[in-house]
Amino acid sequence: MVDPDERRGVIADALFDIIRERGFSKITLANVAERAGLAIGSVRHFLGTREEMIAFAFDTISDRFGGRILTSAQALGAGLDSGQLTAEARLEATADLLCEFLPLDATRRDEAVVWIEFEAAARTDPHLAERSRRAGAQTTGLIERILESARERGAISSDIDLAIETARLAALIDGLTIRCALHPDLVSPDTARRAVVAHLREIRRSASEADPR
Repeated sequence: MVDPDERRGVIADALFDIIRERGFSKITLANVAERAGLAIGSVRHFLGTREEMIAFAFDTISDRFGGRILTSAQALGAGLDSGQLTAEARLEATADLLCEFLPLDATRRDEAVVWIEFEAAARTDPHLAERSRRAGAQTTGLIERILESARERGAISSDIDLAIETARLAALIDGLTIRCALHPDLVSPDTARRAVVAHLREIRRSASEADPR
């Protein structure tokens, strides 16, 4: 008996391979079926049109990303709530969580390349544009909540302008994502993480220096 979730996973991986190697324009039922090692009818059973395949690819990446962030947040949250960490350790833990957004290993790098292809296609495709906008808003919201939690736990200063710092950090993560995915020889995973840590320390230091007390 065919496991629907397993079959969808095989189709998703085939889609991602094609998008990474050849771009969105080369997505067809035949190409996906060939890469997945399935009959065209099997793929059509799950995804009938090209638009459905693209939406499925995007939603699958979003689900995988969201699940990874949630798992990391729960694990780190338990440690942060123990009350036994120094301010520096809490900052480092916050950096670890934020680094889940970045393509610092092969799996996340592959996902990031597909994401970049999707964003490029969404610029001129109205069917993708709204999904892109929602995804951007979701990512911004996640970053804001991470910063807010860090502020509450004392990892960064309580005096930050949350909206401004969210925008700055989101821009940093976007830039690092593009560099790490497209030019991994120029930005190593260690350099990317150190950039995030340095940014958090800057937030903490700048707010402290601005405090007249």
